[in-house]
Amino acid sequence: MANINKQLFSHLNVEDNDPVWEKFVEVKFQKKNIFSDNKAYLVEDGLVRKYYITTTSDIDTEISAEFYFPGDIFTVEERESEVVYESLNKGLAWEITLDEVKEMFAVNPECRFVQNYYLSRKLNAAMKREMLLLKNTPQDLYEYLLKSKPHYIQNIPLKYLASYIGITPISLSRIRKRIS
Repeated sequence: MANINKQLFSHLNVEDNDPVWEKFVEVKFQKKNIFSDNKAYLVEDGLVRKYYITTTSDIDTEISAEFYFPGDIFTVEERESEVVYESLNKGLAWEITLDEVKEMFAVNPECRFVQNYYLSRKLNAAMKREMLLLKNTPQDLYEYLLKSKPHYIQNIPLKYLASYIGITPISLSRIRKRIS
């Protein structure tokens, strides 16, 4: 049985000998894996995309909302038909049920630090993304990603990156051509 790379998740400030690590179950996944609901995941390897499905005129459109890289955490609550968490390549994650997470918080108040840390990071990231989308052009957003998050450009397929910026893949191609 494999062990969690605790060093990768050291930002969670959970001691190496904390019994919580034993509650996580290994999940090896392939490309296009859909993650189960009512679980929290620690991504150790691979890339996961969160996207929304919108339907207009009988056409489904996927809008990329977030990406999760090694060291990231995400939770999938009860499945809503328009939200999907899908792997973009093969990888490894560790899962725990949300009920177990809630139980941990009730039993161990020190776990609340992790919860607060996670929620504050999520809130700050969402606020920053919202401001970037409101104040910038798609080209500005792409240049921001080039400078601040080059791992996005290197690892995320362009069609998903275009969706994340809020443009079509053709528009992204034009932007890339213009700035190169």
